[in-house]
Amino acid sequence: MKKLFLLSAVVLGCWTAQAQQLPLISNYLNTAYLFNPAYSGIEGKTEISVLNRRQWTDIQGAPETQFMAFNGNRDDLKFGYSGYAFNDQTDIVARSGFYGSYAWHVKFTDRNSLSLGLGAGYVNNNINVAGIRVPDELDPVLFSALNTGKFDLNFGFNLQFGDFSFGAAVPNLLAPKVDFSDNYLGPMQYHYMRHYVVSTQYDVNLQKGLMTLSPFITVRANEVTNPQVDAGLMFNHKEYFYVGAAYRSSYAVTANTGLHLTEKITLGYAYDFSLNTYGFALGNSHEFMLRYTFGESKKDKRLENEIKKLKDRQRRSSEELEDFLNDRLDEFNDEVSSKQNELFEQEKAELQSQLDEAKAEINSRIKGYSTEQYAGQVKPGSPGYYVTAGVYGQEENAHKLESKLLADGIAVDIFQDQNNMMYYVFILKFPDYDSAHEAQLTKFNGQYNGSLWIKVIK
Repeated sequence: MKKLFLLSAVVLGCWTAQAQQLPLISNYLNTAYLFNPAYSGIEGKTEISVLNRRQWTDIQGAPETQFMAFNGNRDDLKFGYSGYAFNDQTDIVARSGFYGSYAWHVKFTDRNSLSLGLGAGYVNNNINVAGIRVPDELDPVLFSALNTGKFDLNFGFNLQFGDFSFGAAVPNLLAPKVDFSDNYLGPMQYHYMRHYVVSTQYDVNLQKGLMTLSPFITVRANEVTNPQVDAGLMFNHKEYFYVGAAYRSSYAVTANTGLHLTEKITLGYAYDFSLNTYGFALGNSHEFMLRYTFGESKKDKRLENEIKKLKDRQRRSSEELEDFLNDRLDEFNDEVSSKQNELFEQEKAELQSQLDEAKAEINSRIKGYSTEQYAGQVKPGSPGYYVTAGVYGQEENAHKLESKLLADGIAVDIFQDQNNMMYYVFILKFPDYDSAHEAQLTKFNGQYNGSLWIKVIK
């Protein structure tokens, strides 16, 4: 009888561990690389994350999970890497291990890419004999080998088309078998099930990328159980906070919230409310996440470098044109005689006018204004009336708009108001308010499609 009791406890523990083969977390949008190695380093950041989850708080021996993970990439953004260690315990059954992943990011264009990732790890499976209760504490079954480890692989990919992404992963790729004691009725064995995780997400950028609204769907499946579908919505204000909610089929409703305490530190919390028949008896689930980001985003840094290169190319083009026209002026000066001075002066004036117009045309496709009014020809932040295309609290967001307008052929520049510390992206500067107001209302005589504001610097 006692042998049957012990065997039942071990079987129950193994069944519970099998049902929890993929640790369940609700912050996976912030740590997608934990289950799909293709996401390793995809954001261009180096970061460390710590997660702690307690599930079904009213049940003794309910699942508890901890993760410690890091994520980063190479400077060229072509390769990413990640790794994590975890501990997942359900009553007397515990699993702990570590995985390392490597990803290859292939860019087709600036907004379209394919990522492939492969992860490898070692997982140790343990049944806590001290938690098994039998009448005879000297029963030899208690001294059986109830601790064993296995090697496994994960594979995944992700396709990025603009703001839309589609990815899939196969955790437990090798599906290894785990053997425990073979005392009495034969070997105690269960095997890892090969899982399939498919996810899709669309990012709606608001306020020129400062905020993002992201609907998402994630489907988990294996060879035995019914597929589980997560469908939700996440809103992220990149400077201050994020908040979201999701429905997890046949399980729970999840609420996510987090604060970007600084540019480098994010604190997140997730709450699961069970919807099944025993939801009120099981209790709810709580999950905490802490993330620290090192340095600047390599994507943002590369964008700043591209802006600098674009400015340098514009400056060189302007200088080359000026040198060319000055050479022509010098040639005319050598060729004309004293009798042609009047004609020379007239042509010189015309060439100078062409030079001024050419400078303006190189610097901007906005035409019809004096050269000294264009961005690049004025001292940013000097007194005057600036017609601006955007204002931001963070300099990197101002540079993003600057890059977009420069690529569209519109010359812009940036200055910071020392009174409110905001960054202004301006197109033209005027000596009086009326001229600036007219340019704003007419949108530079119909040559600009976006919104415009006037910034006054005394």
